[in-house]
Order: sequence, then C-alpha cells, then structure tokens
Amino acid sequence: MENYVKGTNADPEIELSDLPFKCLPPNVTWMKVRPGSKMTNLIEFALKSMEDNKSQVWSGTGAAIGKTISCVEIMKRKIQNLHQISKISYHKCEEYWNPKSDELDSLRVVRNIPLIHILLSIEPLDSNEPGYQSSQVDVKTTEAPGKMKKKSRARNKNYHNFGTK
Repeated sequence: MENYVKGTNADPEIELSDLPFKCLPPNVTWMKVRPGSKMTNLIEFALKSMEDNKSQVWSGTGAAIGKTISCVEIMKRKIQNLHQISKISYHKCEEYWNPKSDELDSLRVVRNIPLIHILLSIEPLDSNEPGYQSSQVDVKTTEAPGKMKKKSRARNKNYHNFGTK
C-alpha cells in the first residue's frame, strides 16, 4: 500500500428507517454510541429520555459495540422489567485508494464493519421476533452476587488482618 494514497470513503449514514426491527415503537429515542462517547453522559441522557418515550434503540459499530452492550446492561440494572430485542449485522464501508504513479489502477476496498442494534422497551415487545429477551428476572441469579460479596468481604477482612498481632 506504499504506492497508494487514501482517497475518499463512501460510508452511508444509517437512517431510522434502516433499523432491522419489524415494529419499532413510536417516539423511540435512538442512542448512537461512538468509540469516544462518555458512558456517563449516555446513561444520564438515556435515563431521562426513557421516562418520556418508554423505548430506546442503542446502536454501535466497530469499536463501539462493547460500549453499546455495556450501556444497555447498565440501563437494564437501573430500570427493572425492560424488554429487549438485539440485532447484529454488518455495515458496508467503501474506501477508495489513489495510486501515486500513473501505471497503477485505483483501488476500491469494501469493508464489512460489525454493527449492533438493541431495542429496549418498558412496554412488552414481540416475543416471537429473533433476538428477544424477556424482562423477567431469575431469583437465583439475583441472590448469587450478594452471597459472593459477603464471602469476598470476609476473605478481604481476614487477609487484611493476616500477619497483624
């Protein structure tokens, strides 16, 4: 690639109508997560908007996918009984490379960037749609972390006192 200079990128912007959900609730808030987005700012805004709109779509591409999932998990902890539908796909991005010398042809590189969309809603969603997760919380999973914390505190306390007289 030392014989080429990067040209333009053809990266079409995703519109609300392009989202892969069959029945998108009206007045949905669309949270577009970028790699440089601050999670605290996203969560604060999302919590305020969830009071009014009752549904949100979280979207992230490439390096922002992990941050998108983390934000959704935080929202699910802060607001109980959320319904969720997750969709994973690819976003096509075209890069054009111009040659430094005249005997070479220009290049077009097509990259498929991973993309995730997560629909959260207080109202029930279509449970037959692929990627649906219900809002019911399993009692066994909520009790386990509390017990684990008590054990780890006891270990830390014993470890802290170890060696002191």
